[in-house]
Order: sequence, then C-alpha cells, then structure tokens
Amino acid sequence: MLVVLPFTLTGQSAKAFEREGDNYFSVENYRSALIAYKQGGFDNSSNKSVQTRIGICLYEINDVDGAMHIFYTLINQGKTPPEIFFHQAKCLQAKSKFSDAIAMYKKFLQKAKSNDPKNPWVKDEIIRCANGARLKYGEEIAYLENAGTSINTQSAEFGVKTSPTTIDKIYFNSDREDITRAKRPNADVDIYSTSLNNGRWTTPTPLPSHINTVGYNEVRGFSSDGQILYYIGASGNNFIVRTDTFSVDKTFHPGSFTGPPLPNGMITDLVFFNDSICLFSSDKSGGYGGYDLYLSIRKKGAWSIPVNLGPTINSFYDERHPFLTQDGLTLFFSSNNLGSMGGLDVFNTTFDPVKLVWSPPQNMGIPVNSPLDDAGFVLSPDGMTAYLHSDRKEGYGDQDIYRVFFKQPITAHQHISLLPTFYHSIRLAGVSTKKPLTPKETPVEVKEYYVSHLFFNSTTEILSPQNTKKLDLLANMLTIYPKIKAELSCFELPSGQRTYNLYFSIKKVEKAAEYLSRKGIKQDRLILKGYGASFPLISEPSPSTQSPLYEKLNQRLEITPHDFETEPVQIHMENIKTPENLRDPHGVKFSELRHGLYYSVQIASVTQILQNQEIDGIEEMFIEVDNTQGNYLYMAGMFPTFKKSEEMLSNMRSIGFYDALIIPYLDGIRLSEKDIPELARQYPDLLFFLAGKGK
Repeated sequence: MLVVLPFTLTGQSAKAFEREGDNYFSVENYRSALIAYKQGGFDNSSNKSVQTRIGICLYEINDVDGAMHIFYTLINQGKTPPEIFFHQAKCLQAKSKFSDAIAMYKKFLQKAKSNDPKNPWVKDEIIRCANGARLKYGEEIAYLENAGTSINTQSAEFGVKTSPTTIDKIYFNSDREDITRAKRPNADVDIYSTSLNNGRWTTPTPLPSHINTVGYNEVRGFSSDGQILYYIGASGNNFIVRTDTFSVDKTFHPGSFTGPPLPNGMITDLVFFNDSICLFSSDKSGGYGGYDLYLSIRKKGAWSIPVNLGPTINSFYDERHPFLTQDGLTLFFSSNNLGSMGGLDVFNTTFDPVKLVWSPPQNMGIPVNSPLDDAGFVLSPDGMTAYLHSDRKEGYGDQDIYRVFFKQPITAHQHISLLPTFYHSIRLAGVSTKKPLTPKETPVEVKEYYVSHLFFNSTTEILSPQNTKKLDLLANMLTIYPKIKAELSCFELPSGQRTYNLYFSIKKVEKAAEYLSRKGIKQDRLILKGYGASFPLISEPSPSTQSPLYEKLNQRLEITPHDFETEPVQIHMENIKTPENLRDPHGVKFSELRHGLYYSVQIASVTQILQNQEIDGIEEMFIEVDNTQGNYLYMAGMFPTFKKSEEMLSNMRSIGFYDALIIPYLDGIRLSEKDIPELARQYPDLLFFLAGKGK
C-alpha cells in the first residue's frame, strides 16, 4: 500500500520564503510577496508580523475583505499593535464604512506613541471619513462605470485624453506589459489609444515607436485644431510636440521645446487650453502647501513665468490634475484637502468674470469620488460624459480608468462661450499676470479665522485631539498667508521650584511648535514663550474655597497672530472671560502690557534649564526661545517704562547676572535696534532706552 505523506516545508525553507516575501514587500511588489508568503505556509501562521504583511498585500491587490479578515483576527487575539488598527481603518474606509473607520482610527491614536509620524495623517483622515459619511447620502449627480478589462489591467491605466478629431476615441497611459514593451526592457510608461465600437472598447493600441520611446511617455493633450499631440517624453520637464497622425512628413513642430519655466520644484499634470494657456501642478517653493495649481501663458512663442492660482483653489494639501471647460470659466481638479473623503477627490470651481474671483471649490460627491484617489478628470466634448482614473478597491488593478455619465450636462463644456476665459477676464480688467491673480480695483476675498487657545491639565497632553485640531487650523492659516507669524505662550500652575515650572511651560510650547513644523511651518515664523506660573488669570483660592476656574484657565497655551494687518484675512481671537472678583493682579498686568510697549530684563542665554536659587524669588519671569541659535532666553519682569526696568537690571547684576540687559518689546515682539529710532517718535519712552542703550 502506497502511503502519501503530507508535504511539510522545513523551517529553513519557510524562512527562505519569508525572506523572499519580505524582499518583494519592501519594493511594493505585493502580488509576488503574497505568493512567497503562501508558499512558505504562512497563511495560518501565528507570526503576527508576517500576518500583518499578508493583510497589507491583500489590501494592496484589492482583496479588502481578505485583508479585513486577517486584521480582525489579529485584533481579537489581543495585545494588538497600533498599526493593526491603522490598516483595518484603511480597509473600512475603502469599503465606505466611514463611521467604523473613524472608530478604528481613534483606537490607533489611543494606542500609538505621541510621536508616531502617522498621527497627523490619521487625524486628517478622520475628518475625511466624516466628509464621506455626509457625502454618502448626498444627491448623486452621475453614474459611473469601470471601463472594463478591454482597457484596464492589473497594472496602472491613467491620464485619459479625448481625441479632438474622432468621437469616442481616447488616449491613455499605462505601465502594462505587452509585446512592444518586451522589446524595450527599459520602458516605463507608454501611450495607448482605443475607440468605442458598438459599445465595446477596441484592444488598446500602443502609439508608434517614435512616440513610445524607451523610458516615460505620457499623453497630455492636443492643439485646438487636433493636429498636434502634446506629450511628455523622457527628457525631464521637456515635452515633445507631434501631429495627431504621427506622420513624420506632416510634423508641424518636430523635436522638443521647453515648457513653462520652473527653476525650483517639480512640474506635472500639464494641460493645454486654446494653444495659449498651460495649467499645471507643482510643489515649487512659495506655494500654499504640497502641490499647487499654476498658470502660464504662451505669447510670441515663449511661456510666461508661472502664476499661482491662489488660496481659494490651492490649500495646505495637494491640488493636482487641472481641467478647464471650453468656456474657460469652470475648473475641475483633484485635491486631498480636508474636504475630500479620502485620498484625492475631484472638485470644481467657477470663475466670476464680473467679480474676478473663483467660487469655493465643491466636492463632486459619490460616485465620482471614492475613499481612494480619484484624479485625471476630463470631460468629453458633449459635456455629458467624463473620464477619470482611480485606485478604488473594486477595480482590476493599480489604477483603473472609469467613465462618468452625468444626469445633467455640464453646459460650460458644451460650447465655446462668448465670455472670455478667466485669464482674459483678468487681463481685460487691467491686472498684470506677472503677479498673483488678484485684481487691484476689485475687493479681495477676505477669509475669516477663529483662533482658539489650547487648554490642558495634569492628566492631558498639550497635543490632545482637541488641541491638534486648533493647531491644524493655525497651520492652514499660516500656510495660506506666509507673512503672518504666531506667538505661542504657555502658562502653568505653580508646582515645585519656579525654574522647573518655567522649563516645563517652554517644553510644552516647543511640542506644539514641533507639530506645526511637521505641517510645514518654519521655526522663524513662531515666537515661543513659557511663562510658568508668573501671570495667572485667576487668583489662587484659599484652602476653604473651591475654584474650578483656577485650574481650568491657568493652564493654557495662548496663540497670538502677528503681522496679519496687511493680509486679506479677518482673525477672531478667543476671549478668555474671567470673573472680575477672581482675577489675579499679575494676570491683569500682563493683559494690559502685552499689546503695547513694555520692557523686560534678559538675565541669561543658555541651552538647557537654568538652575539658580536666586531666581526662585522673582515673581515674574518667562523664557523665550532664540530662533537664531535655539537658546533659552531667561527674562525677568514686565515693565511699562524703561526707568522701572532699570531697578530690576540692577538687582539682577547684584546677584551675579553680570551680562543682564534690558530688552524692549512691542506687542509681544522684541524690538531690533534698527527699528527703535523710528518707533521712538510714536513711543517717546524708547528715547530713555536709547540714551541708556539698555544697560
């Protein structure tokens, strides 16, 4: 009798398959990684790390249900690492189970370390899930269908451009494997064309070899007469211009020409309009954050310096893939701003040719958008249909092409309007496009912000979920208006030695500043101060008196914007209301002086905590961070006149602080020596400072 024994992998073989799977996983080849893990017998392994990677692989190849099963199993086993909640939340979000995803993201935040780099992204994603929960029940303006396996593969298909000369013909890009690419082993992305024939897409045909050269090739559009193809070749930011027929003997503009000048930063998503306008996305410095949308004009054969489309369209996040309707007044684009439901969503905005302003961008909702990336939106000439590419998990592969059928036509794209494009409207108003697109004689859109202070206690961190939301709004304002600075001032309850109390307060401020730094705010735009227990708002109650406001209001981090007066922004500051009978005199003094001229005595500039018994007896002290060197500047007192500050200076020098000096402040900002003579006209007390030179 022949006995067939079950095949069992040796430990060494399993380990080899695990290493092979890990190698594939590290380069994001998830299908090959999954095969290797399964060959190693890890399907039902108790190894949580491998199981987690298998779950991620399943998610990435669009088997979301399989991934969720693994992650739920790991969660039910207990002692769950935070990343499991993170990946399960992504699965739930991908399935449009937004409320469940929010709960899972919150569990991740509860379990994760406070410095986990994913924390800010997760907090943003919770907001996006809330958007999804709202949009899920909104009115659907269109139907959407996958273009099918005739076009889509397991690889990426993206960037549809409709043919300007042939109805129902499209061009797109793909990194798929085919016979022509096999002959060019270094090929990266190629351009294909396909047409609808009796309701079916024909087999995609790659463009000729003089278009699909070795490397990266991406279709970007056509000239107005449909005779010139714009596409990006493999020569950096240059793009090649050919005829739509791709016939060498009919080439109007052979070779390449340089696109819009962009010395710093990446340029992508180029779109051409009427042969004279180029819209594109770039992360060049000076924008509002991430990728922004820009405009360049072609005149006399040359492209103008790019102009940012402004803060109504661009945000702290990424704005990509612009598309302008034929009337030149409605712009579609994709963004992962906090109005999306996850990843990039398609938004639209309309330009008012009278007011010369863009309308607030609107999310196009479901089914145009999904919890994943939805981009590359383009309308067909009929205004009834559109195309986009998306990596939503019900697709066939990496990115798929989808077709959108609108219930009502997009009339802005059905004909060329007699109205000029947004660009021509601005030029007719006499506004130079060499500067930001804001008309000189037209009221500028003023944004409103409500700046709230951060509160904490002995059991909560300064970066609590509620406080980080406030910092997110601050970061958004600072990103949109780069001239504005922010002063962060922390106040504590008295506890132990004054030196430690001061030090703890400045460390909390630095933690908030680090959070803003991760959002892209530079350190030199932040003024950091720690006041310890020097200036309480509420007086300390007697042992027999209960005062909940004492702890609630005296533990706070105040935010004060500076240099916003010339910006188109209206800022509403949170006013901390305090009962008159409970106000502390030191807090009243601080409130009266902080928004005018005052003096303080700098007693030391050190890199660490200053431990000196002499300063424990000083009632009013604070620490300010020197942004140029990073030192802690220990300051004593706040005085309304220079003469009163001289007494403190003398006292400080008498106890050993021989390098102490007087520093004048205006509205909380240190005054530089070069500015003081001019300011002395308005603040005569500065003349005494100039006479004494702060010594």
